[in-house]
Amino acid sequence: MLQYILLFAVYSLTIWLIITLGYEGLANLVEFKKQKIKINPISKILFEIAVFIFLDHLAFLFYRPYFTSSYYSIISYFSLAIFVSLLVSSFYILRDKIKYLSIYFIAYFLISFWTYSNSSFSSRGNIIYTWPNLFTQLFRYSPIITMNSFYQGFIEAITSPVLYITLLGFIFISTVNTSELIRAFSEVRIPLSITLIFAVFIKVIPQSLKQMDLSYKMQLVRGLGYNKFPILKPFYYIYAFIIVILPAFVYLVKGSRNIAIALDTRGFRAYNKRTSIVKIGFSKTDFLLILLSFFIIFLSY
Repeated sequence: MLQYILLFAVYSLTIWLIITLGYEGLANLVEFKKQKIKINPISKILFEIAVFIFLDHLAFLFYRPYFTSSYYSIISYFSLAIFVSLLVSSFYILRDKIKYLSIYFIAYFLISFWTYSNSSFSSRGNIIYTWPNLFTQLFRYSPIITMNSFYQGFIEAITSPVLYITLLGFIFISTVNTSELIRAFSEVRIPLSITLIFAVFIKVIPQSLKQMDLSYKMQLVRGLGYNKFPILKPFYYIYAFIIVILPAFVYLVKGSRNIAIALDTRGFRAYNKRTSIVKIGFSKTDFLLILLSFFIIFLSY
């Protein structure tokens, strides 16, 4: 009986958190806000690449048979320190958006913890509950759930690569504007075609989320889910979340045409080099971040 209560509680709370976050919360997380400490966008990209490489190679570090147990202890503590540092840094940098960031983190951690805990088989520890064959075949749950299963689920959830990739994505998009990105790429002679890809990416995502939030609210204003049973309203909200994807896609198509016209009007790629009064450059903070990035990449291998 306990497993069914937990199943209902976890999924109900997660759905409520997702609805509370909504597209408005995601748009708020990626909204640009000027930072006191200026860091070159190239340094940020290099650091994120280093973290991605580390997360990708982390599993291989634990399964090398020719290392001793002391090696695993060092790697475990060092990896945990990196994860905690990334988590604390993310909440500090996005402290002005702590409400939506906390909702996102709790929702992702909760569903990840539940999924990993019930999917990992472990015979160690006391048995908490068991799943019938229907759930083991349908959801791929482990038939036996122990205390060690919850411990493994916690470690897997708190070290999930997707969590930190999205957190770093929020930080990058919300702390870099298109002007800074284009200037930084131009200074290191990155081709304009590549620069345009990154610039459009940073510009389009916040606008798309705002458009999706507007479409979602318009669906509710028009009476979607009105006068329905309260227990069915969350499903109508989820349905509204899904159907706004098509209007957002149409908006992107129309927006791309407007961006192309604006680029042609301003003479984009009329010259091989761009000139700018403001210089981005690399500060001491950039060099420290670049050094840390290469150190993380070195440890990954």
